[in-house]
Amino acid sequence: MTEQTHMIVLVQSQFEYRRIAEYRLMADECGRLQNRPVPELEPGEVLSVVPGQAMYRIVKHNS
Repeated sequence: MTEQTHMIVLVQSQFEYRRIAEYRLMADECGRLQNRPVPELEPGEVLSVVPGQAMYRIVKHNS
């Protein structure tokens, strides 16, 4: 089995393919810890993760 290098995320209501920057321990909706991939973020972006949902959302902030 090969290691996953990219993932699909939702950015401003559009799907994008992003490289995985790292793996972090995150709790699921039952409180169990899982090692989950975290996508690379560009300047001005914030990662939004909702426990129990497989899709990650990235919010862009314009400043």
